[in-house]
Amino acid sequence: MRVTSVSSAIMAAFYHPPPPPPPAFTFCIHPFTTNALPSSKRSMTSLTKLKMSNNNPSTTNLIPRIVQQQQQNNNNTTAYRPTNPELLSSPSHIQTSALSLHSFLQHKKNVLVLTGAGLSTESGIPDYRGYNGSYQHGHVPMVHDQFMNHEKQRQRYWGRSLVGWKSFASSKPSSGHEALTELERMGKIGVTFEDSPNYYSNDDDDDYLFSNGLQKLSIITQNVDGLHHKANSRYVTELHGRGNVLKCMTCGSFHCRREYHDLLTKLNQGWINDALKDVKEDDSSSSKLRPDGDAYITNDNYGDIIVPPCPTCLEKTNNDDDTTTTATTTTPGFLKPDVVFFGDSVPRHRVERCYGAVKASDGLLCIGSSLAVHSAFRFVRAAAEENIPICILNVGKTRAEEGMIQQQQQEGNRRCRSRHDEELYEKLEKLVIKIEAPAGPTLSACVQMLKSSFSSSSSSSSSSIV
Repeated sequence: MRVTSVSSAIMAAFYHPPPPPPPAFTFCIHPFTTNALPSSKRSMTSLTKLKMSNNNPSTTNLIPRIVQQQQQNNNNTTAYRPTNPELLSSPSHIQTSALSLHSFLQHKKNVLVLTGAGLSTESGIPDYRGYNGSYQHGHVPMVHDQFMNHEKQRQRYWGRSLVGWKSFASSKPSSGHEALTELERMGKIGVTFEDSPNYYSNDDDDDYLFSNGLQKLSIITQNVDGLHHKANSRYVTELHGRGNVLKCMTCGSFHCRREYHDLLTKLNQGWINDALKDVKEDDSSSSKLRPDGDAYITNDNYGDIIVPPCPTCLEKTNNDDDTTTTATTTTPGFLKPDVVFFGDSVPRHRVERCYGAVKASDGLLCIGSSLAVHSAFRFVRAAAEENIPICILNVGKTRAEEGMIQQQQQEGNRRCRSRHDEELYEKLEKLVIKIEAPAGPTLSACVQMLKSSFSSSSSSSSSSIV
């Protein structure tokens, strides 16, 4: 993947395309229902068709209605609130929890780790469904189709990112990230499995030709914050992409998000000053950073935000204008974070690689995730179908626990379960070990236990030799 530098020349040659005419139809994807469906069924069953036309009086109210639908969905999913992690942070509880995790890891050689937003809360990035998760404060996440089809939604996204991204990008790895790096170094987590061309995108086909025939994977993460890489973990698959890279939706070129944000800041300094003034005046919890890297602000005048187009497209358009006498109608594309927004699908090659790692593992350790979305839960399902032991380190119920299913039933949110689902949850009941404790302190304590065990065994071996 080649990341192109965002040229400063775009400042002088800035081209802001006029908004396109409203399409005949647009689609709104409910983020919490579509992700639980197979991709083959999403095209019809998970889409709500909303008619738009120039003479439709409800057109101007379309975006508010979409937001209201998502807000109602969020309210339904947050009826259950997990325990405050501070109540589970006593030394005795952490020690007991670490001992349980130690027992799970002790006799296994191929443990695969799946991490969620709960691991990054110690780094100052809120999670979604935790005790202080953003859904508890009415957060409405960006939906793929909204970003792709509505310029105003893109302006809203970049406006909020201008306020929140700097804090998001400067976050540091937590003690949990560092503990996982140490566990990888010690050989306590990580899976080696046979390589396959199915594990590569079309752009990376050549990489398979130079493969040694093996793949290594220690961590599958749902997070887009890049903190596992900052903590120097080596074998990480970022399931939902990485937030510091942007991709053009027209030409496919990649760009550095930091440089793009520098350009956004120069073009919108006045708007940012007003927005920051609003944030400083609002001391409520809703003004905190959001898990997507944006922030809540009271200034909703996003129409004034200038969102520069793709520099690569712009350069090509300008070159075409210089070399041809006829006017060109090509408009530069827009940039999107190279992440999987709600309603989008994880690239197939990435999913296949994760499935390969799950099948080669002898244990699956899930950390800081409610497993609410299908993109993560499918790997728990795959492990259960292979009778692979599963350990969940998380504060709050998860989709893998029968208690969560009963909770959903009480709230009227549970879909009908098939015979296959019944068999799955019977297996999960036998295979899952649940550790209800904060991730960072528990992982750190477990690492110390493993090191002590190693030191004791080394001392015993030395004494027997003497």
